[in-house]
Amino acid sequence: MDNTAKTFVIPNELCRRAGVAASWLSVNEFGVFGHQKTPKVDKPSHFAPSDASVFQLRPDIILFKPILRKLVNEANGTFLTLQALVATEGDHKAELLKLSRQYRSIIRACLENLQDEVMRADGDYREELQNYITIFYSVECIWHLCEILFVDAVPGNIVLPHLLDWIRFHFPKYDRNAASMLAGDLGGLESHPDYWETVIGSLLQGRVKVVRALLKLHSEAESQPFRIVDQCLRAMPVYNMFSGTSIAEFNLQWNHWVVDVQSKIDAKMFISCYNLNLIMKLTVGNEIAWGEIQQYCETWYEMLAAWLFFTQPTVKSFELGQFAKQCITKMSIGNRIKHLDRMLLAAMEFDILQVIKEIQNMTDSGWFVSHLTDLLYHSGRLSDTTIETIENFHPDKLRESFLIDYGSLLMGHKSLWQVGLSYLDHCPSDGPEVTKLLLARLPLNSEMRAEKIVREALNRNLTETAQSICKVQGMACKNRGRLGHALAWALKSQDGTFVSFLSNKFLREYAESGDLNSIDLLDNLGSCILASDRLMFLGKYYEFQKLYQANEYKEAANLLVSLLESKIIPNFFWSILLTDAIPLLECEKMVFSSTDTYIIMQCLEEQEKTKDLKDKLPILRLSATRNLARALVHEAQLK
Repeated sequence: MDNTAKTFVIPNELCRRAGVAASWLSVNEFGVFGHQKTPKVDKPSHFAPSDASVFQLRPDIILFKPILRKLVNEANGTFLTLQALVATEGDHKAELLKLSRQYRSIIRACLENLQDEVMRADGDYREELQNYITIFYSVECIWHLCEILFVDAVPGNIVLPHLLDWIRFHFPKYDRNAASMLAGDLGGLESHPDYWETVIGSLLQGRVKVVRALLKLHSEAESQPFRIVDQCLRAMPVYNMFSGTSIAEFNLQWNHWVVDVQSKIDAKMFISCYNLNLIMKLTVGNEIAWGEIQQYCETWYEMLAAWLFFTQPTVKSFELGQFAKQCITKMSIGNRIKHLDRMLLAAMEFDILQVIKEIQNMTDSGWFVSHLTDLLYHSGRLSDTTIETIENFHPDKLRESFLIDYGSLLMGHKSLWQVGLSYLDHCPSDGPEVTKLLLARLPLNSEMRAEKIVREALNRNLTETAQSICKVQGMACKNRGRLGHALAWALKSQDGTFVSFLSNKFLREYAESGDLNSIDLLDNLGSCILASDRLMFLGKYYEFQKLYQANEYKEAANLLVSLLESKIIPNFFWSILLTDAIPLLECEKMVFSSTDTYIIMQCLEEQEKTKDLKDKLPILRLSATRNLARALVHEAQLK
């Protein structure tokens, strides 16, 4: 795969002349703009004046395509199930195998969706979809092999039955052709143009029963060569790990069978039919015959499975690497080996780190390497003794690095960022710090989104991050004139200074207009009223207003006096609060005691120099004096 760095040209004259700089805008996005290197002497730039432009750069991430979103979401569910599983005690091999197959079914469903879509597409979009199909076919192919070699507990390491299943699954052409032939007109089947190709192809995939069924439909099926071939194939020993036959005993049976077939070939029993003779030579591993049938194998690993089936039926999984290299040499494709071939070869050589390295070069945006590495880690495959000998290698750090990369990638999407968080949550070392950094960088496009981000931050005890987001959102609301929303965000931020600042804004608006805004918020402050002294004053003053409007003058008067005594009144609000006392002082029914009146009169003396109060001082003093006289007379009568 070509790893050459690509060059992108910024279409801007100023950038070309002055140079460029970049700033991190969001998780996967940069802003690039014209920038002149700071000169030693401070002087006007010779590029000014000029129009400035900012260019937004972001990578083309295929996982963000709508058609691949289902893959991301469903894989996330399987990933979380796996994490919950390994958090419990016990042997989880069987469950891990099921989860691996679940991952593969998700990939297969994605491939089917892509294949359906490509039938309806055209032009560049069709080509794009074809590229996706190529990528995820490779993903499914290598995942399946890794599942066989590293996840599935194969008894005795006899890997060939699973290897044949892998080949049959990924190369279904001969199976489909055979099914079509066997379901159609059964007379003179050899006249079908693909008859012998299907017979030989099915044989190479180890479908001996299918081969026998096809040969019986040949018009000469009752002739002696055909009957002998059928007898040989029926007698062919096939190793079954659950049959109770030992490997040594099976190998003895196999060798006897090969000798028997070879004797029949030497006796020229099949010479009358070229294809029958070829088939029997293949079964005994004749090199010339195997050289002739390479055309029936699309890839070297398809031929590998066939070759092993007839030459090494009890091959062990750790022996695959040497046979794979021999097969590549036989097919003379060493100089034409592709990326998928390198990955498969590394897997067969049990070089897990090389497999992971090759997977990193795939253009699937990290989906594959993060999920497979996580599965291999929990399967214990990254802790093998051969890997542990590598200096400074830590399996947990390798797993975590991929999960952080993948989670960070998803955090850059407007609706997948919560999915990305779930991956970072399972990175105990660096995950919390990365989460803290990225949550603060998410764009706050709406209040609903901001609330979600704050909730996720608080769920992870990232109090400072939540407070920072609340402050940003609060200032944005304040700048738009939405003081109620701004105060709500300030309360969430638990920033007393910010709360006091906004409470002052409320009080100043009331001082100017005579109306209190956002009364629903003020009605439901609850314990939040303790966030700051200024908010406490605002809340209590609003309560005073409600009592006064409800004609509960005595309670309103008591609250007014307590506010005057509290000394938490803003300087600009003294005149309003003392003016509010006038109608209560003049009430027909006395609501202020003599002590209350003394407090009011003391406040008048202290605030007599207040500019806004000068015009109202005479009436305030008169009202206070008259109320004091009434209060003293009333209180004297009670003694």
